[in-house]
Amino acid sequence: MTKLQYRGVAYDTANHEQLSTEPVDHVYRGQHFDAAPRHEAAPVNTDVELQYRGQHYHHQQAEAGRQVNQG
Repeated sequence: MTKLQYRGVAYDTANHEQLSTEPVDHVYRGQHFDAAPRHEAAPVNTDVELQYRGQHYHHQQAEAGRQVNQG
């Protein structure tokens, strides 16, 4: 699906510039990266404890799956 709509105006994403798949050497918040801007998402690691602004979060993929399959 490439046809999208924003505020009633249709547009085609095929005309947009695509991110490169070539690795790019860069630094973000003091961390060094050498990865392509366009890449597949990493698989979910449910063992990792997430934190955001002092709040702890846990992956809820399994719970979401159960809710979807129930009804």
